[in-house]
Amino acid sequence: MYSLVVSEFAHRDLDNIVSYIAVQLVNPTAATDFLDEVEKCYGHLKSNPLMYERCHDAFLEKEGYHKATIKNYLLVYKVDEATKTVIIYRFFYGAQNYVQLI
Repeated sequence: MYSLVVSEFAHRDLDNIVSYIAVQLVNPTAATDFLDEVEKCYGHLKSNPLMYERCHDAFLEKEGYHKATIKNYLLVYKVDEATKTVIIYRFFYGAQNYVQLI
């Protein structure tokens, strides 16, 4: 079992996404569904963090970044095998150029 560390950036990203879905799109049900999917993803990361693909960008791949797709968003993370820790760095909207933003 791996431990999960969620960065401040990722917490802020997640708050912004949920707020956007619930308030601007006026769809609190979709916001709740998204949070449920994030929780499921967190569970997968704790038990099998390598199940998600590596980032396709050459630099990010070399640095060991992985990405998980959750609905229209990407969760970008790294795995530290030495400490059995998964570090969640950011959430991005799928259409964003996350390679430049990370």
